[in-house]
Amino acid sequence: MAITTLLLTPVSSGGEECRSNDPREDAGHSGVEENEATDADVRYRVFHPGRSRGPVPKSYLYIRSLSTSNALYDWRKLADSNPSAYWGRYYYRHPAFRTIRHTGMYPLKRLSADSQLTARFIRCITSHAPTGHYRDRFRHHHHELTLCSLHSGRPTYQTREHILFGCDHYTRRFRYSSIEELLQSMDPFYEIERFLRDNPTAFTFEDAPKYLV
Repeated sequence: MAITTLLLTPVSSGGEECRSNDPREDAGHSGVEENEATDADVRYRVFHPGRSRGPVPKSYLYIRSLSTSNALYDWRKLADSNPSAYWGRYYYRHPAFRTIRHTGMYPLKRLSADSQLTARFIRCITSHAPTGHYRDRFRHHHHELTLCSLHSGRPTYQTREHILFGCDHYTRRFRYSSIEELLQSMDPFYEIERFLRDNPTAFTFEDAPKYLV
């Protein structure tokens, strides 16, 4: 018999009622017979809508999962409808960078063991990094130095692209000379990751423009 009860009072694994209505504070459904039965019935109703009658039962886990799915769908729809407005002008728009999560899935799953590497990677693809260009955009009234203090050639405005392709302070194993070429490569994520690993101070405050003593 299908369960049609709305679980307004979740049951903890110890058999006691949970006092909180916040699903984040309730016990997990694993091992709780009533909740597992309700979840199984929900899944059946969702995937076989024409084979059962009556109201669809709702558990806290189902409601939370549905809310998360709806939010992610709305965000993807918003991003696809106007990429420039949603992602920003300087975000590297490439399929490898569309779904960014720090754990649980590619691509950041392979960086998550190194928090500093992950931070520098995000700074690079978003251009939200300690560079001269960033200072011009957000801190111009501070009159801070914006020229690269690491490059051995003529004074050069420090941008993300200067760090990736122009500054002779850094080593590179790729031969790309522009971001357009890099994004058209087989794996731009790997190229940026390798550059950051080879240059552990790139996109850090240590390499931000500074006056040389």
